[in-house]
Amino acid sequence: MFELLTDYHTHTFRCGHATGTLRDYVESAISKGIDEIGLTDHLFLYFEHPEKRDTRWAMPEEWYGTHYAEMLEVRNEYRDRINVRVSVEADYVRGSEQALRKTLSSYAFDFVLGSVHFMDDWLIDDPDQAHRYSLEDVSSIYRRYYERLREAVELGEFDLLAHFDLPKKFGFLPEGDLTSLVGETLDAVRDHDIAIEVSTAGLRKPVGEIYPSLAILREMRIREIPIALSSDAHDPHDVGAGYDQSVPFVRAAGYESVVVFDQRERREVRLG
Repeated sequence: MFELLTDYHTHTFRCGHATGTLRDYVESAISKGIDEIGLTDHLFLYFEHPEKRDTRWAMPEEWYGTHYAEMLEVRNEYRDRINVRVSVEADYVRGSEQALRKTLSSYAFDFVLGSVHFMDDWLIDDPDQAHRYSLEDVSSIYRRYYERLREAVELGEFDLLAHFDLPKKFGFLPEGDLTSLVGETLDAVRDHDIAIEVSTAGLRKPVGEIYPSLAILREMRIREIPIALSSDAHDPHDVGAGYDQSVPFVRAAGYESVVVFDQRERREVRLG
């Protein structure tokens, strides 16, 4: 097993809330000694009527073909310098499962990064809507979130899950003990043989900690759930950001390897 350092979660200007081009992210990864990068701009908002799709959160559908073709071009252009993985971050939205399946089947990705951002007509990580966490029992928000995440897992369309404990982003933590709920969700992840990213993005958010928490990461290790490293970079300078903390973090939980993907096939490599 050879050593690799990867960043499997990045976004470009096309998503509407990031900066930089695909090549900017690849060049940044090379400059930081990262061996493999996943290009994971948000899939267009397939679950909304075209006239209601907010381009602050994902590119218009009509852009996606050009974006996909450019990912293939960049992968080929840099193949002698870095492994570029053609991929996507796709939201799970209850009730739109068939539309998601149909959309994903139209492209040949190296991996599909699954996430839950949209829940009950609410974008749960939007800073402009963060006040909603103070309007109800926070534990109930987490419960609904993990319900959706389990549904996403059971759909069978995702290879890797993003920011597993996303509701903590603004520092709102559940009032009660949700250990059993988290455990049930992790059991589903294990049973469906999906990996989970360890993301440094939380270090740059109000909560100030890695996704997922160390407690959750240890539960993942007990279940032998594989991990990938990511930064969720929305600026090229953030590629690999916080890895000086995340690499020791995953090792503290007992991990010495990460996963990589190629044409939806997964394998483990030693953590570089």
